[in-house]
Amino acid sequence: MIYKITGHLAEKNPTSLVIDVNGVAYEVSVPLSTYDAVGKLNDEISLYTVLIMREDDLQLYGFATQNERKLFKLLISVSGIGPRTALSLLSSAAVADVYDFIANSNSQALMSIPGIGRKTAERVILELRDKILRVGMDVEGKYEGKDEIRSEAVEALIALGYSRMQCERAIREVLKRDSASGKSVEELVRAALREVK
Repeated sequence: MIYKITGHLAEKNPTSLVIDVNGVAYEVSVPLSTYDAVGKLNDEISLYTVLIMREDDLQLYGFATQNERKLFKLLISVSGIGPRTALSLLSSAAVADVYDFIANSNSQALMSIPGIGRKTAERVILELRDKILRVGMDVEGKYEGKDEIRSEAVEALIALGYSRMQCERAIREVLKRDSASGKSVEELVRAALREVK
């Protein structure tokens, strides 16, 4: 198993990177978050990796953080979720947001991600929710489950015309800065509105 790869960035594309390791070039499929995180061409970079072997193919997937790698491995353990769908999910939402969606059974937020339909969203929640709650994922700060106030604030923002993903992200940012902002729906909505505008 190849856990990590370090070398010089030889090519950089939104879906893949080529890393030169002492004269051997490795093509690594990556999510957009990793593409954004790595440096410029010829910079030395390190990626956490997952090697997937098929009958006639070896494919290396790379991630800027261990949290991305961990979530990717969880996602591909779900029946019907392949590496491409998992990368699409990681490219569309922050790791902490995906954990929140799953832990709080938010299938609507998962369905707003390209390539994720209702059945897939429900299967991801069914198969991963207990795992995520059991380990209490510590991702990009403390993971905290949504309470009733947070859910109502999301619905209120959606009613104002924002997408569910925008709302979830705005509320997460507000609570990350100041967890006391969630004392009332009104207070949380007002703070979140400053984020989505």
